[in-house]
Amino acid sequence: MTDKLTLERQLYSMLDDLQSQYNRARAANDTQTMEKLEVLAARVNKALDRFALLSLFELSDEVAALRKLIDGGTSQPPSPAEDAEALQKEIEAILAQSSEEEVATEPVPSEPVVAPEDITAPPPPAVAGGPLTLTEAHLIALWKRSQFPLPTAGIVVFGIRGCRPVDYSGTDFGPGHALEMRELNYTTMNCTIGLWKPGKGLALFPGSTVPYRSVVAGAVSKGGKDVNQLGRGRYKKYIPGWHKFSEGASGHWALRQSCFITLQRTGDDLDYDGNDPWTVTEGAGDNIHCAFGMGPDGKIPDAKFSSAGCQTIAGLVTKGTEGSERGPWKKFIAPFRRGLSQEYGSTEYVLFDAAEVQQMIINRCKGKSVILRFGSEGALVKKLQASLKARGADVGVDGDFGPETFNAIKEFQIKTRGSVDGIVGAETAGALGFELPQFEFDSAISGNPGYSVTKGSVGRQIAWGQVTAKHPNFNETVLDLCERLHIDPDHLMAVMAFETGETFAPDKKNAAGSGATGLIQFMGSTAEDLGTSTAALAAMTATEQLKWVEKYFRRVAAGRNLASLSDVYMAVLWPAAIGKPESYALFVQGTKQYTQNDGLDVNKDGVVTKAEATAKVQQKLVKGLAADRIG
Repeated sequence: MTDKLTLERQLYSMLDDLQSQYNRARAANDTQTMEKLEVLAARVNKALDRFALLSLFELSDEVAALRKLIDGGTSQPPSPAEDAEALQKEIEAILAQSSEEEVATEPVPSEPVVAPEDITAPPPPAVAGGPLTLTEAHLIALWKRSQFPLPTAGIVVFGIRGCRPVDYSGTDFGPGHALEMRELNYTTMNCTIGLWKPGKGLALFPGSTVPYRSVVAGAVSKGGKDVNQLGRGRYKKYIPGWHKFSEGASGHWALRQSCFITLQRTGDDLDYDGNDPWTVTEGAGDNIHCAFGMGPDGKIPDAKFSSAGCQTIAGLVTKGTEGSERGPWKKFIAPFRRGLSQEYGSTEYVLFDAAEVQQMIINRCKGKSVILRFGSEGALVKKLQASLKARGADVGVDGDFGPETFNAIKEFQIKTRGSVDGIVGAETAGALGFELPQFEFDSAISGNPGYSVTKGSVGRQIAWGQVTAKHPNFNETVLDLCERLHIDPDHLMAVMAFETGETFAPDKKNAAGSGATGLIQFMGSTAEDLGTSTAALAAMTATEQLKWVEKYFRRVAAGRNLASLSDVYMAVLWPAAIGKPESYALFVQGTKQYTQNDGLDVNKDGVVTKAEATAKVQQKLVKGLAADRIG
């Protein structure tokens, strides 16, 4: 008996034979033969989908039976007695317990995908300059450009449609990994699914974010029923669980969609473009699961996959058998496997287009605007919602780009553009009568909103703003004094959060007993030099004390630029380091200052650098920019 690898190759050869026969039948307009060939190809693909589940003996029998049906002794399709309906019933009975989404033949080539608003079409497979390296900084910038709340802990899943990792086996977590741009063909896996642990790196896996082409072809006549393509955006909750409720423990472990999503269905052709209808739904069952394909000889780039709309990762798994995961899928699902659900009980899924990722890596999206889409949050979303409401849309102004806002944008784009992508870029914003700010990469990765803001700009939010809102006029006063001092208000808020243990209490005392007091821990001598005292400062409201914070910064900065977070913090901790490089040594082992601050020596090399000293303040900045604190 031959081995499984040879049998797998034979199955792929059968598909090629069926495709040739199908092309000849189509040229002759022989629809009856075409229908029978489609059924046969569906059975071959079913066998490939179940490749890991069948024993060698079962697989040999299946290949022999398929070859007999295909050849028929005369290289002709089955006789009329073996009609398509009867054969389909037979296949369904055999595979009912283990089949994935329907994967049939590939009768016609896919049409090119039309690029959505603000995105240039992905380049062909061979891209000048070679692979591109995606890093955590790029992910932060991509999140900020779409005004998605920045994750600060846990694990996040993201997809990139139209590129794949250079390492097809799936990477481990690291600071960055190489990608190569690919064209979508809806037949092989030309997308990337990634995992991101904020501050701890990212991992990339080959997969697909689109449905399988023949499934799309089979659904066109039904208006796209039961087949869809997920829209780009942020989807808030996927939970570990069984991929199909009907299979339960006899199926395989995956990430289940448990939130609203946006999707498209096509009923006119094989592409998904601006003319195809969009839906917002919670019940699509668009999970993130194993692709049930690794390709001949494990050549993942050439592998078929099983999906009618789910997001899939290359690999195999034997249903009902724990620990049987193979290929990239094994690495991907490991953080979510049974028994660890309490650690990562749920995750977000954020889907991007490869072209926007490419633009972010190559030129930092220079000249592009911020964009708003499903899952965006914040002040700019409120501005969008207010514009929609002024035009009669039934939306709340809550700063959350959810189902209501998406449907309102969909209707607006149909009326004004005739095509829909559900994304608000510069074009749609202009039609709504407002302007989106230009995206700024440096602003995004330094803890800022990703665009320039000035006093009075609509909906300006600051880190920790929800916490300090309890102090009357505190946030407004911070914005005013920071404009006068030419420093970033988020940076000052992060410093005050660190110095007060996140309380922003004007009477906060230094835990070490130094007597330092207040928002930036004024020392007694410092307070006296400013013309007050720590007792007087402690008796003030938080907003009143900001006057002395401004006075202190004016005196210490003495006209020097405090453009970075580290320089704002140095103004409080060690003013001599303002303007120095991040590697500048503040305290060296053997000195009193080092002994008092040895907890800041991150690498324990006996030197506290400017960067090390600022690390904990940076953590406060990230924490303060979270959705439940920024305001």
